[in-house]
Amino acid sequence: MAGRGFEFAYFLGGETGNLRALDWPMVADTAGYKAGDLLVMSTAGLADKAATGTDGTVFAICAETDTGSVAASANLKVIPISPHQVWKCSTDAAAIATSVVGYTDTVTIVDENTVDADGHTGGCMMIHESGTDDEGNAVAYVSFHVTSWFGGT
Repeated sequence: MAGRGFEFAYFLGGETGNLRALDWPMVADTAGYKAGDLLVMSTAGLADKAATGTDGTVFAICAETDTGSVAASANLKVIPISPHQVWKCSTDAAAIATSVVGYTDTVTIVDENTVDADGHTGGCMMIHESGTDDEGNAVAYVSFHVTSWFGGT
């Protein structure tokens, strides 16, 4: 399972357009952030990496890489997530083989770069399709039906 991060794939309705990147303050992180990191909102309103087992409301995808130590409240570019966007991400090959496309019991996050396609306990996304990337790694195409922007808390 490769953890390359979340990459925008397409809009559900077939529409075209550009995703809007915003400057957003980040939680301090000595390892920094990478483009493609899945982010959640901290209680202080700062963006933070989604952790193992995160099953609540996601916020954005990091659109900028800073692998140095990022100070608290330092701004990085993020792309807000909305339910009509589909994102490609890494997943477990064995799990994706048995997962059901469109299953609405939600998929769980493994970390800021990967989803658990058969982890259906409390997640925040739905699988639309699956496949492999250019290196033969399993990928899932997912949308986030509950985000900080749409229906989240």
